[in-house]
Amino acid sequence: MIAAASGWNLADILDGVAACVPADRPAIVYGEKVVSWGELDARSNRVARALLAAGHEAGERVAFLSRNHPGYIEGFVACLKSRLIHVNLNYRYTVDEVAGVLEDAGATALLYQQEFAPLVATLVARMPALRSCICLDGEGQGEATASFQVMAATGDASPLTIVREERDPLLLYTGGTTGRPKGVIWPGNHYRACQLESPLVQQRPANLSEHLALVAANATPGRVLPACPLMHGAGISSTLAELLNGGTALLLANHRFDPHELWHLAERERATRVLIVGDVFARPMLAALDEQPGRYDLPSLKVISSAGLMWSEEVKAGLLRHMPWLVLADIYGASEAAGLGYAITTKDRATPTGRFEPGPRTVMVGDDGRIVPAGQEGEGWLARGEPLPEGYFGDPKKTAEVFRSIDGERYSVPGDR
Repeated sequence: MIAAASGWNLADILDGVAACVPADRPAIVYGEKVVSWGELDARSNRVARALLAAGHEAGERVAFLSRNHPGYIEGFVACLKSRLIHVNLNYRYTVDEVAGVLEDAGATALLYQQEFAPLVATLVARMPALRSCICLDGEGQGEATASFQVMAATGDASPLTIVREERDPLLLYTGGTTGRPKGVIWPGNHYRACQLESPLVQQRPANLSEHLALVAANATPGRVLPACPLMHGAGISSTLAELLNGGTALLLANHRFDPHELWHLAERERATRVLIVGDVFARPMLAALDEQPGRYDLPSLKVISSAGLMWSEEVKAGLLRHMPWLVLADIYGASEAAGLGYAITTKDRATPTGRFEPGPRTVMVGDDGRIVPAGQEGEGWLARGEPLPEGYFGDPKKTAEVFRSIDGERYSVPGDR
């Protein structure tokens, strides 16, 4: 139901959730560090106020150069609350590649981890538009204008008294696999509506009060473990989805992916869902289980979901061999077109590699530029209808190429044939 998210603002949802869940419920777990919901709310409110006090105005872009870290989530939530716009940066990029995204986004602030201080120092020297450089996990030495930890610990922690709009945007930069990275502008209410299309969603509230009633009544919300970086769209989207429901994000602390660390964290923290990116994660996860069968006790785990890369049938079967109660959800989509298809696999329902059921808004555009009628075989380009992004930030030409009007309706045609 597209109308399900109408009138909602993502920050307003988070404010409402924080007010109705136990303050001591974990919101973020990172190694041995736990950030409660009360702390997440207070710290993000303080950071939001500090960013506004520093002169950053609604609509300005705030870039993040960070591995998975509690400060990434706290800063992301602070941006939503202050109506600033998060920009995801790939920390594996060269300085020129990072500078290219910053320039494209017109970023005026940068949140970063101490390990990237040398790169940040170079960026500051060549990018005068960066008015604030805020170190997430240290003092930041010469290039820093502020310490995130000081900002998060001092000042007014009450909810911000600002009026937000339902279309306050998210900006998700693509990985650049089809050319230079492009910023996809998602109105927040459209982004939320697409989240509610997932076949894994069991309840679709009609309005914010109904949503908050469901959150308040749920004593055992989900606990998601995003195995991929938060700077990828799948990582931050899965995390945000759980937080909007009053749940918990479980973050891996090691810089290199260790499947045993994942299974240990999932067991210790009773993860209900693990988010991966295809076989590159799933194969080593399966190998770890095969190496030590029965080592991990994971009765709380209900779903492993994947987005972005191929997840093969044989690896899915192997995971189900160890945990036959799981639902494996393979999600096919793009930054520009969420939920193009879904493949749900269980012990009683196998799905061939690369075979998907179309999402509720998925269509096919033929070579004549028209929609191929439902039930008719054909060849063409996968696309989806509204709710959609506004387009690419600062790129009207590419926006016109991908976001097309067909028979009076708007579609996203990201280029998958």
